[in-house]
Amino acid sequence: MSVRHERRLDLSWLLADGCATGVKRGWMSRLIRILIIEDSENDARLLVRRLERSGFDPVWKRVETVESLRVALASQDWDIAFSDHSMTGFLSQDTLSLVKERGLDLPVVILSGAIGEEEAVAAMEAGAVDYIRKDNLTRLIPVVERELRAAQARREHLQAEAAQRESQARKSAMLDSALDCVVTIDHEGRVFEWNAAGEKTFGRRRAEVIGRELAELIIPPALREQYRHGLARYLSTGQSSILGRRIEMSAMRADGTEFPVELSITRVPTEGPPMFTGFIREITDRKRLEEQLRQAQKMESIGQLSAGVAHDFNNILGVIQGHTDMVLGGMVEGRDAEESLKQVAAAARRAAHLTRQLLAFSRKQEIQPQEMKLNEVVDGMSQMLRRLLGAHVTLQFVPTPNLPAVLGDVGMIEQVLLNLAVNARDAMPRGGPLVISAAPRIVDESFVQRNPEARVGRFVCLSFRDTGCGIAPEIMPRIFEPFFTTKEPGKGTGLGLATVYGIVKQHQGWIEVESQVGQGTAFTVFLPASSAAAAPSVEPVSPAAAPGGGETILIAEDEPALRRLAGRVLRNLGYEVLEAASGVEAIQVWEEHGKKVDLLLTDLVMPDGLTGRELAKRLQTRESGIKVIYTSGYSPDTGETAFTFREGVNFLQKPYLPAKLTEAIRRCLDR
Repeated sequence: MSVRHERRLDLSWLLADGCATGVKRGWMSRLIRILIIEDSENDARLLVRRLERSGFDPVWKRVETVESLRVALASQDWDIAFSDHSMTGFLSQDTLSLVKERGLDLPVVILSGAIGEEEAVAAMEAGAVDYIRKDNLTRLIPVVERELRAAQARREHLQAEAAQRESQARKSAMLDSALDCVVTIDHEGRVFEWNAAGEKTFGRRRAEVIGRELAELIIPPALREQYRHGLARYLSTGQSSILGRRIEMSAMRADGTEFPVELSITRVPTEGPPMFTGFIREITDRKRLEEQLRQAQKMESIGQLSAGVAHDFNNILGVIQGHTDMVLGGMVEGRDAEESLKQVAAAARRAAHLTRQLLAFSRKQEIQPQEMKLNEVVDGMSQMLRRLLGAHVTLQFVPTPNLPAVLGDVGMIEQVLLNLAVNARDAMPRGGPLVISAAPRIVDESFVQRNPEARVGRFVCLSFRDTGCGIAPEIMPRIFEPFFTTKEPGKGTGLGLATVYGIVKQHQGWIEVESQVGQGTAFTVFLPASSAAAAPSVEPVSPAAAPGGGETILIAEDEPALRRLAGRVLRNLGYEVLEAASGVEAIQVWEEHGKKVDLLLTDLVMPDGLTGRELAKRLQTRESGIKVIYTSGYSPDTGETAFTFREGVNFLQKPYLPAKLTEAIRRCLDR
């Protein structure tokens, strides 16, 4: 049995069978648990007393057989073991073997009076930490203290390893349970960490991506060089345009398909080369909902525009009807009649421009960025905005000359203009001025510190300032929430400002709002300035009519007047013309005339259930050489990702001029 000593000086009780314990020599003694494998009780007691005199408080046990040693090792933990080298039927190698067999972290010191150097070396190789001769115990205390320190260091190391394993386990659990993809890369752009969400989203197992370059795995080919340049720039200068920000971009799955994601990147604090962790969230569903939101808001805006548009069309029709009546009734002749026809043509052009604006605005489309001048975009929308605002709101536009270009989608920026204008109008029920201005702005670090959404760089600011009722401070944080509105039921959907916010974020910009109740509100949209110059706008020039060369043109158009007009224009230029009022009739005409058709001019939307696109596919299948030009009064949309309508090349937007028709046909035939 093991006996823990009590603090008294009577030693008679120490003579228990196979057991002994030492006496503490001071209240500050250090507790030590020692196991003594020794067949001499006197030698064991001498060892214990030497430890006590050196300031230790031993709790000890003596054993002298393999079985008692086995029991002692199982009964409790020991700090150190002292084993005689040679006992009756029991050697120190037996002690070392048993300790090793049980996998114990127990330092064993050979303590013997009759051990040779070769035997001592053999014992050390078998696992002993040291050996001490019984007739010379001067090294006893240093060896004990050394082994206690070593044991403490091993315990701390094991605890640190256990803590690290636990930390890693928690980290792995968090990474694997995260809904977002968590990807860590090193300074060479190679993947270091890849969680379960990354496996699911990108279709790549962790084992196949670790150590590979991230650019080749998830970044579309068109963006890879930009990514590599950005990483190299940060490593050389410490500057990054995306670190610490949330951005939207395209990513690529293992099968090569691209999809939209939201990405934020942070640098991992390490002492060595930098590492970076990216948090990636797929936003395909969100993009779909945003598009639905924008489209719903467009329809709301178009409904508000309808009265103004009807007014404009009535004016245009009044001009056309009045001048044609005068010409047909013989009220004007000669130059007066020619002037009347010019006025009719001008009115028709205004009507065409108006319908094209509405079609472009209502069209569902993905973002189509291009270099644009905000001055021209605002100026082009001014007339529509004035119709929308009504006579009681005065619109004033203050442009800045030589304004930097902006990379963006013209249709979306026009919607921002319209939504913010409507918001200002509704804030001024009694009327007032709405001032729109466009100006360049350089954002520095001090500005960024005041606005968490801002970033350093060159921007173009589009400002809307009204003198309306203002926004109360308590609702200011909610104004960009979808469906949040302070208007009466039926007066608004709460989609306007939410749509503006989404579009501006898509363009890598942000919005600032200043407002005082009763004095007005100012919305300022920050859009990144482009380094390239916007393409200058060019006034369209009507091309001269291009003569035909006897080719056969099949016209498929369900509007009789337009079909006859196009046929007359083409016949006058030397073309052979076939006419059909539908897609089904066009196939019949094509078959009746020996299938000798050089070009198909077809409306996209026709009766009989066969669209212009379907008609073209059928004819091209039967006769691969036929060329096609489409026309429509709607915005073209086939739903085909691999097919693109190009104005003036394979598509003519109605209404079109005769010269434009003949130019497009001649160019198409000559290709």
